[in-house]
Amino acid sequence: YLPPAEGFLYPDGARIIVWHVPCAWIAALSYIVAAFYAVRVLVQISKPENVLWRHSDSACNAAMELGLLFSVLTTVTGSIFSRLQWGAFWSWDPRQTSIVVIMLLFAAYLVLRGAIGDRKTCARLCSAYGIIAVIPGLFLIWVLPRIVNTLHGGANQAVIGGGLDAHYRLVMYGLSLPGFLGLFVWLMQLRMRVDALANRIVGRSPE
Repeated sequence: YLPPAEGFLYPDGARIIVWHVPCAWIAALSYIVAAFYAVRVLVQISKPENVLWRHSDSACNAAMELGLLFSVLTTVTGSIFSRLQWGAFWSWDPRQTSIVVIMLLFAAYLVLRGAIGDRKTCARLCSAYGIIAVIPGLFLIWVLPRIVNTLHGGANQAVIGGGLDAHYRLVMYGLSLPGFLGLFVWLMQLRMRVDALANRIVGRSPE
């Protein structure tokens, strides 16, 4: 259905943007969702009688894991686009560099989570990290590439500046982005169910 993306060096291959752009947006959404649940954890865990913090902690963890997944997918699809458009898989462009830092921010959360044994202490520290990490994460995703010179200038203008034709707008905003959003929600719910099942198994096992 999509015609070649006119205006790009390799119009046929440039159609990968309908995968690449939603992956990047979902990675950014993961930060926001994780920070939201991180705040809920810190509010709920301060009340001894409140056990809902476990659900919020599980949601925060799931969002950060998915953020790492979608940031990796963003990097892979972006590297393919970079090879087609600029002749190299990696050029250390500011946006390419920022996605590496973003992946490290997501990965650091998972390392921190795996390094702490006590569930409550882990939830507190990881939630604090999740709230702090959302600031540089969103800055690197949305702000930095727009205030420095970047190879992505023309591509950004095409996608965000309204340069896409009707076919691409329909596929991007009517199919691809809602599809990726639905995939994110489904994977997050699935991950939380796995976490809940693991907690039940641990809770039933003998000390």
